[in-house]
Amino acid sequence: MTTAVLPELKRPSHPRRISVASVRDALRAVAADYPGRTCIGRVNGAPARYVRHGRPDSLVALVLARLGYSTGVLTALDAEHPVGSVCERGVTVDESRHPALAKLDPLARQLLAYVQTRQDAGRPWDRIVADALRPALFLRYRRKPWLETAS
Repeated sequence: MTTAVLPELKRPSHPRRISVASVRDALRAVAADYPGRTCIGRVNGAPARYVRHGRPDSLVALVLARLGYSTGVLTALDAEHPVGSVCERGVTVDESRHPALAKLDPLARQLLAYVQTRQDAGRPWDRIVADALRPALFLRYRRKPWLETAS
C-alpha cells in the first residue's frame, strides 16, 4: 500500500480577517503622514470618492490601501450604487456590498464608518483619528465598541 503525499497548501499572503487593532494602527499611521489634511466627500450630493487620478485619495481609502486593498477594489467602491439608487454612484464603507470588505472585522468596519462620516464632513484627519480612538467624555457619545476590544 502506498500513500500519496498531498501538496502543501498555499496560505494567503493577507490575513483572513482584518482586526480592529490593524485598522487602528493604519489609521494612526495615515493620520501621522497627513496630519492637517481634509477632504470633503459628500458635498451637495456628490458621491464619496476613494480614488482620484488613479490613487487612493481619502482617509478611509488610504487606510484600506495600507491594509492591502487594491486600487481596483477602491475604484469598485466608487462605482458601486447605494441600496435603492440607480443614479448615484459611490458608497460608504458601511453600506458597501463589495465582497472584499467581508475580510474586515465588524467592529473594524464600524470604526471606518465612524471615521468616514467625519471625513466627509471636512474635519482634519489627525483630529478625526484622535477623536475615534479616544473614549468620549459625554455619556450619549460614549459607545465606541471598537475601543472595548483588545484585538
